[in-house]
Amino acid sequence: MNRNFKSLVVSAVLAVVTVTSVNAQAVVAVEKFTAEKANTPEIRFVGSNTDFINFEVSLRQNGNQKQTLRILDENGVELYREIIGKGEFAKLVKVVRNDYARLNFVIDAQNSQYKKSFNIRNVVVERLNVEEAN
Repeated sequence: MNRNFKSLVVSAVLAVVTVTSVNAQAVVAVEKFTAEKANTPEIRFVGSNTDFINFEVSLRQNGNQKQTLRILDENGVELYREIIGKGEFAKLVKVVRNDYARLNFVIDAQNSQYKKSFNIRNVVVERLNVEEAN
């Protein structure tokens, strides 16, 4: 299983591919984007639609040290994992809308760890439509 998962991660790096979790439910799609250079990881919520919750993940990798990006749900279930080599890393991560209460982004390096979490709540907005009557 570990070898198959690594193959999926390589495919995600080469093209826009949906990665599947252990339970075979599609949860994450990844696309490249251009970001400003940053030594500190930057993870931002950039919007959502009916299918996906979208985040931009960017960082600049100094030296030869590899880092690992992981996305976990509120129960610690790993939804996505990618090993990041040296250089710049900038991707648009699309997480399939589900009943997630929290998404946790973790970037592990040899001597450090960066974490950022997002609480997710569905908010129902009532819309009032007023039209002129003739």
